[in-house]
Amino acid sequence: MWLSYVLIVLIAAAFISVVAVGIRNKRQGKSSCSCGGNCGACGCCPSAKKNEK
Repeated sequence: MWLSYVLIVLIAAAFISVVAVGIRNKRQGKSSCSCGGNCGACGCCPSAKKNEK
């Protein structure tokens, strides 16, 4: 019984850490886009969307 509680806590900790890293990267302006630095040609980069306006 206690093993299932430990497993739930470990899964929850992993989920929370993934979400925290995503939020930290978003605040630092990092994105998951793999455009290679050519954001003008990439449709998923936030900087490319700023240039369109």
